[in-house]
Amino acid sequence: VYEFSQNYLVSLHLFIVLVATKRLGTKAALWMALPISAVAFCIMARQDLNLPNISPGLYFDETNSFISDVVKEWPKEMRTYDDGRGTPWMLTGDTRTGIPFLVNSIFSPKYVRRWVPLPDEEEAVILDIAFPDSMTIDEDKQVYLLLHGINGNSNEGYVADFVTRQVAKGNIVAVMVTRGLGDSPIIGQNILHFARTSDVMAAARALKSAINTLSKEQNKQLILAGVGYSMGAITLANYVARSGNKCDLDVAVGFSGALDTRQQVHFPRSASLWQPFIAKMMRDTFLRRFAGKIRAKFNDDQMKNLMRAQSLIEFDEAMFVEYNNFEGLDEYYSEMGAMGDFVGFETKQDEGRVANVSIPLCMVQSLDDPVGYWGTYHDPEKVSRTGKGWLNILFTRKGGHVGWSLGMNRSIEGWSWMSDVASSYVEAVGRVRSKRLNAV
Repeated sequence: VYEFSQNYLVSLHLFIVLVATKRLGTKAALWMALPISAVAFCIMARQDLNLPNISPGLYFDETNSFISDVVKEWPKEMRTYDDGRGTPWMLTGDTRTGIPFLVNSIFSPKYVRRWVPLPDEEEAVILDIAFPDSMTIDEDKQVYLLLHGINGNSNEGYVADFVTRQVAKGNIVAVMVTRGLGDSPIIGQNILHFARTSDVMAAARALKSAINTLSKEQNKQLILAGVGYSMGAITLANYVARSGNKCDLDVAVGFSGALDTRQQVHFPRSASLWQPFIAKMMRDTFLRRFAGKIRAKFNDDQMKNLMRAQSLIEFDEAMFVEYNNFEGLDEYYSEMGAMGDFVGFETKQDEGRVANVSIPLCMVQSLDDPVGYWGTYHDPEKVSRTGKGWLNILFTRKGGHVGWSLGMNRSIEGWSWMSDVASSYVEAVGRVRSKRLNAV
């Protein structure tokens, strides 16, 4: 309905009925059309269409002079998708989400693995780091901290795409593997949950320390940029908001994430179609990796609820809320999102922690995303003006969930649109920063 409009689909249905009537006769056409129509109307009656009421485009606060300069430096063609460059035979958000994982070429970056100890725990977080062939970095290049998706790792398709493209340009990319995922072990009982930002803080601090040392030794002004995908984008934005002016990143970009994750429960389409797949995948991962830890803490009823969870929302409630002693799903989602404590736009206090964002943060979201809910961004015009106006939101009309497929040749394009958007935004921030430093 979002792609073609309800009127168009009804007209197409009537056209098919008329053609069938002419070729098969009225009786045969009715026998064919009535069951299809009945099913269609039942689905329409039950389905909350909840179509986006947000216009595509870039939302930013022009009163923030730094952000205004970044937007001027950021080439418009690098942040444009809805001009026909998308893959023409992917007609819906669902196809733009799923098909790229089936047809895109997957790169195989070479990583150097390092472990970052986590404070106050017997745990460490993995950083898989990819370096240019020269093993050096020039002053006009960047260091990236990358956060993967909900059940991913450093070899995830769009992660490997970004890493390969950036390393070829002479940048360094460090992928933080979420604790317990990939081949990351957990020693204690603190298994992963997605309201935790301390792991990102430790990873960013370690990289920033290394960058500062290199900058002093070689007199370079290097940028540390964060890039997150899906759940990684949610965590990244939450970290940036919570850390405020103590954030160790210089700039951050998130794709297909969310700001106020409490609103995700109001997106039934995601819960009915995509979330069951994600929930099963997560449950399989958790039972394979943490079965002993979970069974040691859960009673029989809690285990049954976990096994019966049909959607990701139900899984969150049965697993993360119960295991980590959150008071309920609302508290967990409140802690997870950068706008989790948002009340309104009347005062800075009502805006919540998103008002603490102190670095350029760009969230990129497609309005046809069948997984992530556009409603988690509230009113983007007002959200971009929260705090001191450091938050930018880029909406595209099409793109799917971490999809944004380009052209006809998927083996060449891959996930290049996301990779180019992130790097071009970071580079624009770098140019503005350099101009301001040179002007002092």
